[in-house]
Amino acid sequence: MTDKEQQGKRRQAEDAAFHRMLLWLLGAVVAELVILLVKHFYVDITGAAWRVAVAQGLLLFFRVYRFLGIALAGAAVVWAVQAARRGKGVLLPRILIGAALFLLVVSWVAYHFYDEGVRVLLVLPAIGAVLILVYFLYQRSFFVNTALTGCGMAALWIYRAYYLSHSGAVTACFLAAWVVLAGVAALCWRLRQSGGVLGGVRLMPARSYYVSTWVTCGIVAAALAAGLVLGTSAALYLIFGLVGWLFCQAVFFTVKLM
Repeated sequence: MTDKEQQGKRRQAEDAAFHRMLLWLLGAVVAELVILLVKHFYVDITGAAWRVAVAQGLLLFFRVYRFLGIALAGAAVVWAVQAARRGKGVLLPRILIGAALFLLVVSWVAYHFYDEGVRVLLVLPAIGAVLILVYFLYQRSFFVNTALTGCGMAALWIYRAYYLSHSGAVTACFLAAWVVLAGVAALCWRLRQSGGVLGGVRLMPARSYYVSTWVTCGIVAAALAAGLVLGTSAALYLIFGLVGWLFCQAVFFTVKLM
């Protein structure tokens, strides 16, 4: 293969990755618009009769879709698996899986936590957009570290804002975060032994930097524990600490790109 042909294939791969990034960013924008509409018609209710009727309709939808969404997402997964086995396109099934799961999360949060939950949801698409950019522009290790650090900052922010009113849910969130951190650390150990391959599928590049991920897991876990011990007043300072750690990682992985 000539150098010109190699450059052409590399350019095609870069264009395909760029188009995928734009599609994911478009999905984040659509998700933000949907959540804004939910806030407008479900939370910010005025005295108009039709606005009250719309809010009641959304409440009924959320109540039903909390369970219906699980069945719809499962059906979409079955469709995607069957399409993949037949060698057909799986883009539409994947979109349906994402839409079903997104509406499921919105339904559960809006139904159980109402205005506070919707305000939390408003932040998630912006976080997702940042993660999308990191995924396509940086190394896979930095994407994993950014996701873990972002989850830690989000957990501390929720803890600071809602622990007094929803202590049980926030504590469950922290427990789930520790389980995820431990699972990611164990998975990284397994991937390091296998060169980034798990079950015949390459999850990480062969020369990934797993030490930074282990350190990130430890720092995030320690920050969450410190938040519970020191109280909600210290959560803001711990968030700033995680932001600083994320900035250090950004500098480190940017240098590695050069």
